[in-house]
This record gives sequence, structure tokens and C-alpha cells, in this order.
Amino acid sequence: MADRQDADLLVIGGGITGAGIAQDAASRGLKTVLVEKGDFACGTSSKSSKLVHGGLRYLEHFRLGLMRESVSERHTLTRLAPGLVHWAPFLLPHFAVKGSQWKYSVGLWLYDHLARTSNDLRHRSLDGAGTLERCPGLRTDGLQGAALFYDCITDDARLVLSVMLDARSRGASIHNYVMVEEIIRERGKAAGARVRDVLNGESWEIRASQIVSATGPWTDKTFAQMKESRKDQRIRPAKGVHVVLRRDRMNLNHTILIPSAHDGRFLFVIPWYEGIVVGTTDTDYHGDPDEARPERPDVDYILDALNWSFPDARITLNDIVSSYAGIRPLINVPGKSTSDVPREYRVFQSDSGVLLVAGGKLTTYRLMARMVVDRVVARLRARDGKLNVLPCWTHRIKIGDPPDGPFNPFGKSELAEDVRNHLVADYGNWSKQIAAILEIHPHWGRRMVEGLPYILAEAHFAVTREKARTLEDVFSRRTRVALLDPDRGQHCLRDVSEIMAKELNWDVTETQRQVRNYEAAVRTNMRGPGDFR
Repeated sequence: MADRQDADLLVIGGGITGAGIAQDAASRGLKTVLVEKGDFACGTSSKSSKLVHGGLRYLEHFRLGLMRESVSERHTLTRLAPGLVHWAPFLLPHFAVKGSQWKYSVGLWLYDHLARTSNDLRHRSLDGAGTLERCPGLRTDGLQGAALFYDCITDDARLVLSVMLDARSRGASIHNYVMVEEIIRERGKAAGARVRDVLNGESWEIRASQIVSATGPWTDKTFAQMKESRKDQRIRPAKGVHVVLRRDRMNLNHTILIPSAHDGRFLFVIPWYEGIVVGTTDTDYHGDPDEARPERPDVDYILDALNWSFPDARITLNDIVSSYAGIRPLINVPGKSTSDVPREYRVFQSDSGVLLVAGGKLTTYRLMARMVVDRVVARLRARDGKLNVLPCWTHRIKIGDPPDGPFNPFGKSELAEDVRNHLVADYGNWSKQIAAILEIHPHWGRRMVEGLPYILAEAHFAVTREKARTLEDVFSRRTRVALLDPDRGQHCLRDVSEIMAKELNWDVTETQRQVRNYEAAVRTNMRGPGDFR
């Protein structure tokens, strides 16, 4: 790396918002650099509910604009990222003891109307018998029926990575494990940053005409690190905890919205790839976002809701494969509970001219990015009236490089059907490169974990094409092994670490250190049954 990089725009933060800003800016022709102090999507953007949805609960607060925006973007993403954002059936059961159903019926009508949903995706009502036919294990006591509707499911980390890789393909320079040490100022205005690679210690300067911080729940902390004046708290961090169960533990073909056993909230029970994701809690969080962990009260809250709605399932701690906690960067609205704060997004400006974007959600990342880059372009044009920049066109950019028409790059490989399906869906046309790896290393066609579709060749691709630099990057975000395997990939740690060691020049000591770091990270951040005793 040179001692200095020059750019039109420096983006700080490698979650979905930062990735979207980098993609939008680069696609317009701006010279863009992005830095992330950890791995891409290592924060909130890989710890979501795994949904791209319209925000049904916005109706409760009469936020029809947010609902319209969300349902519209949901449809856009199914068109842009068909391999990553999937339509799925959802059930909203109605129980006599859990309140009236009229507002959800109105909300679902608006869902259909605002997005001009096609007839096959419009919601409809089910009686009690029809509900139990679709969800046999559901509580029968007080069950009046259910609404059947459609929303979308995604792999949040893979979505972030796909947007990031598209940004890079359009000229953006992207860096993970690179932290900002100091904002460079000239005449009181931000002119760049001094940054350092936290893994190898390399440092350099990035000079930029404009800086944007997309650090989510770290936004107020970012202001403090910049030594900027701050009149009030801009972000209200809220912790959301999810647990992951084995897919065979419950007979589910639909995502189910279940009521809490203790309050008026709803939780999602989501059949997600080879597991079931259940959550989320929603509580104020006052600690360091880097230290957010699932705790026993959070897990008990989720298990109580599960066992109220599915009394015969008898889900216990022993059924948990993994769990995770994400911190949502809610815009601070004094006097409201976290569950009542809408997922609005907003741009703040520091004294030195840095733009800080916060709030929002996974579904609306592209709109957030467009708003921010429009503002950046206006500023740059104010300085250079002849600046030639394209308008936003991310609504036409395919994400994840999905193939057109029939596609099978694995004709020469003896891969199981679930492996082929996973590779094509998750990597799109990039799966051709995995096929090329298998031609040279056919033994890397072995599964990482029995019962999951991930193969060793993906570790090589993760390092050489997707900037994976640690074992956790591969197991937690490039694949879903850490979430879905009760052993967290222990049986293939040696094979994967050997592949990574060769590409990253790890010696024996460094390889052992990487293994220890990974084991400690998943034990702390993706806690299983034994960690809650």
C-alpha cells in the first residue's frame, strides 16, 4: 500500500449502509475509498432478523411513508438480487387472548396496495383449521385463524458482501480491518484520515474531498473520537437478540409471527437455510457496541414466547445451536420505548464537515445511500461546477451477479444438488471461479460440515476474492457454518486454516493463534447452551 491515497469520497464503516454508499458513489464515477475497522458486516449488518420486509408494525404509529418506502424497496431487491432476497410465506396467527386483529388486516391490505403486489403474493385470511394445516404445532387454545402474507428473507452478511464486491468492481477501493486513527483537518475542515491496518500494522493517509461516516451504533462514539462538539445524543442503541435452532426441531414451512409471553411485542420464527432463527428482543443498550452479547434473560424471553405459541415443542436451552446480539442504531426519540421508535434514517454533520448517516434498516440501505451520495455530489459540485457525475442508477444494478437463464458451471464436478444450489444462489456468476478452483483442487469439493452445503473451495475463494483475513470471516460471514453447526466448524478448522495459511502466509504460530481467536470469538459472540448455564 502506498503512503497516501487520494479520493473524492472516504466512507468509514463496512456494514450495509457503507457498502451501499460505496457502490452508489463508485457507480456514479466518484473515486471512492471505504475502510472498516473489522470485517465487512461484522456488526449490526450480520446480526439482523435476516428479513427484507415492509415494516408491518409501522401502521401502529401511522408511519405510512416508511411502510411505502420499505415495501417498494423490498420489491426492488427481489428484482436486483434474486439469488439473495427470496419471497417466503409468512403467517400472522390471531389469538383471542392477544388482542384484536383489525389493525394487522388493515396493515396487510396496505402492504399489498402500496407495493402493487401481484395477485399470487397478496395476503389472505385463514380460519383456525387452515392455520393448523399450514402450521401443525401451533397453539390451539384461543386460535381464531391467521393472515397469510408474503415478505422476504435474506442472508444479511452475504448481501452486504455482494454489494461491497460490486462497489469494488466499479472502482471503489475497499479495506477491511483498517481503522481511522485521526481525521486530517485543513483550515478546520476534514480533508482526509490517517488509517492503520489492525492486522499488519501498516499505516497510510487517505486524502478525500468528502468524508462520510456510516458507523451505525458507533455514530456517537465516532463523533467523540473526532473531538467534535455534540449537543445531544443522536443515536439510541437497542439490543436485539436472536437464537438459532436446528431445522428438524420444529416442523415449519412458513415464517411465523408469534406474540411474546410477557408483553405486546411480536417475534419472528424463521425457517432460515438449514436452521430456524427466532427473535428478536428489543431493549435499550448502554454499553460498548463491540461488547454486546446474548444474555440469559434475553434467551429466556425468546424461549418463553416459543413455548407459549408452540406448547408441544418444549424448546429448551439444549435446542439452541447458536445465538447472536445486534445493536440497532435507532434515531433518538426521547420519551418513546425502543419498540415504538420507527426505523428512520438521518444525516448529521460534524463541525469539520464530516457527514454521519445513521438509523434505517437493511431493507432501505439503497435509499439511504442515494440520499447521502446526492448530498456528497452537491457539495463537490459547489467546489467544482464542471464536475461530471452520473445520476444514481443503483435501481438497475444487479446484486450478487445473478446468472441469466440456465446456469450450471459444475458439470465437471461431482457435487451434491444442495451444494450446487447453494453455490449458484450465493455466488451467482462468481461461482464459475469456484468451479475453476475445483478443477485444480477437486478434493476441495468436500463439505466443511456434514449436513451443510459449504465446501472447502469456498475458503480459498473467500481469501483470494472476498478479502477474508481471519477464520471468523470465513465461518461467520462468508459461509453460515458458525451459526448453523453446533460444533462451529471444529471438524474442518484444520483444513480451512491450512488453505488460508498458504494464501495469507501464516506460519504455524500464527495459524494456532487464529484458531484460538476464532474459538474464543464464537464462544463469546454466538453463545450456545453451555454458555448460558
